[in-house]
Amino acid sequence: MKPRIKIAFATGTDELNAQLIKRMRAVFPELPLYVVSDFPPADADLVWVRYRGSLAENLARCRHAFRGKSIRLAGVVLVPNVPFRRMRLLALILAPLYFLAMNEHLNDFMLRPASLPAIVRHILWRAGNFFRWHTGKQGWLSQRGWDDLPYIAGLAAGWLRFRWRPKNGGKQLTPGLTSAEFFCAVSDGRSRKYVIRGGDASAYDPDKMRELGGLSAQWVDREIQDFDLCYRAWQRGWPCAADASAPESVPVAISTEYLRLLARRTTDPKVFRDRWNSALDALHASAKFDEQARTALWKATAIALGGGPAGASDFPEDLFLALTEAECTIYAGRAPSGKPRLLIASAYLPFPLSHGGAVRMYNLVKRAAAEFDQVLVCFVETDAAPAPELLDCFVEIVLVCRIGSHDVALSERPEVVEQFHSKAFSAGLRLAVKKWQPAVAQLEFTQMAQYAPDCSPARPVLIEHDITFDLYQQMARTDADWDLHREMARWHRFETRAWREMAAVVTMSAKDRAFVTETRSVALPNGVDLERFGVAQGNGEPHRLLFIGSFSHLPNLIAVRFFVEDAWRQVRAAVPDATLHIIAGANHEYFLEYQSRHVQLNLDQPGIEVEGFVSDVRPAYGRAAIVIAPLVASAGTNLKILEAMACGRPVVSTSAGVNGLDLAAGEEFALANTGAEIANAILRLFNAPEECASLAAAGRRRVEESYGWDEIARKQAELYRELIRQVPAPESDRS
Repeated sequence: MKPRIKIAFATGTDELNAQLIKRMRAVFPELPLYVVSDFPPADADLVWVRYRGSLAENLARCRHAFRGKSIRLAGVVLVPNVPFRRMRLLALILAPLYFLAMNEHLNDFMLRPASLPAIVRHILWRAGNFFRWHTGKQGWLSQRGWDDLPYIAGLAAGWLRFRWRPKNGGKQLTPGLTSAEFFCAVSDGRSRKYVIRGGDASAYDPDKMRELGGLSAQWVDREIQDFDLCYRAWQRGWPCAADASAPESVPVAISTEYLRLLARRTTDPKVFRDRWNSALDALHASAKFDEQARTALWKATAIALGGGPAGASDFPEDLFLALTEAECTIYAGRAPSGKPRLLIASAYLPFPLSHGGAVRMYNLVKRAAAEFDQVLVCFVETDAAPAPELLDCFVEIVLVCRIGSHDVALSERPEVVEQFHSKAFSAGLRLAVKKWQPAVAQLEFTQMAQYAPDCSPARPVLIEHDITFDLYQQMARTDADWDLHREMARWHRFETRAWREMAAVVTMSAKDRAFVTETRSVALPNGVDLERFGVAQGNGEPHRLLFIGSFSHLPNLIAVRFFVEDAWRQVRAAVPDATLHIIAGANHEYFLEYQSRHVQLNLDQPGIEVEGFVSDVRPAYGRAAIVIAPLVASAGTNLKILEAMACGRPVVSTSAGVNGLDLAAGEEFALANTGAEIANAILRLFNAPEECASLAAAGRRRVEESYGWDEIARKQAELYRELIRQVPAPESDRS
């Protein structure tokens, strides 16, 4: 017989959901209670099933979570104006005979004949409330007026807008005016931000202004004239910018002229409808007390039916509007030297050195700056000025603020890819490519492969810090989580398709390179700064272990859980003063909570010290007696292993921890794969200073021979030079 369970579907407010869980606990208290919700429940004894995505996706996830079990009760909260109708339907589909509905007054019923009177009373009560609200003073009927007529007509006219081609439309740009140099750049400093419109006419490029035909006499409002001129410039791909420290410009007031501007200039139908509908919504909201808004609303239908331009602008409107509405700042770096140009598009800043990817990027761009002019387009959390270390490496840095949310659009692409999907970034990247015309565009991290089309005509190179679908395959072997297996399939599709768009794919090891098919691949391993990471003095503090790994990377959390649950207890039992020092990276508390659906981890234990981001990890290596890398799943190569060896510290690692590194087990590190093996290796080394010294010395020799950044940078420069030679020369150069 299948074990029975109860399920609470969190379809109400937080308070009502808590009441539902309390009610569900009281009924059949011997049965385990599952909770289907957006976020994990506060109570640790509840089993959480994540709710996200379409009805079909959630149905598949729930059936996977409840497989082999019989649903005895499925409870929901029926509350109007709470957007969880699909979740209630999900509960009904999963358990129609055991569906328990509770309203905000805690009255409940089931879909049984005996509950028919209660169901009828509930429906009549809801219908009465609906009628009373919408006929009351704040209801729908009381809010209706004559302004609804032009509002509805204007919305309909926006969909029916005629398309015409301007008399001077389609004209080719004058030679010499095809670059992405600014049309309007109000700044004397080294930092600028993209804006939709510039300042006074003195800031406009006179040649480009002449090409655009100057200010249009059809606009009475000077503000609209400037907006119109800058909008036309953006459509040509000529950006406007302002001083980054200047206050944000005031949005253009919505008026009759603004509606005419939308109708006469916007070429993209979707952009027009979105902007048009938003403008009409604003006018409709203020028409009762604003005469000008009411007048504009009544003229909207005729303006829309007057038509608008056909075709498309040279620079897509959805991109430049997204760019100018985002926090996007351009910083001037070192002076251009005329050397070959490279563009790097990255998901993260190369400095500070907050994770392994940043360490690799910074060490390589610092060395490449001697031979190439480099441009960086990068996602950031804030638009704070880049560190001087970066400005010394790049001729220009474009920073695009990323909205920090995991609530991403639903698609068949991996979640991380959607988290880094940004029209503003796409626009900033296109402008940087147009301005600097790099021969090679390097895409750092797998999710950035989505921007390969924006790099044209530069040759795209994807830096695979790890083969992501291989990482998910490894995790999926020991975790039956439905979302994990779904992401694995999505990564496989996305990653293998991305490779076909690249001129080359760079992997961290020969093992990872073997995965790459249908395109050129090169293995350029991770390295270590041998000068920065010198041999630490002494043997560290007795019985002190060190693990370094950002919790933003799920395999690091899995590694810590594996060590704490399978090895740490044995180590502490034998050595009560043993200490485990974990450096978990920036925002580690957030990622610990976010990944809780995959990894339940308790670090509030005696002897465990947890730190977030540490700008300089060398003192931590110096204090450690042993560095551990208990990874269960890994792709790419582990930079922290190389740093530990460079610092002369003995390393205890699983096979996954040294994935892709050509290291000799037993000579250059201690290999241990099970919890017991790891604990025994640590306890042995605690009492064997000679063996620790031998491992440390051999490890330092290995990184000196094979993993210095200078040699890796030399091989990367060879790849760049080869790709640059394959770029066809411009027509002007051939003649």
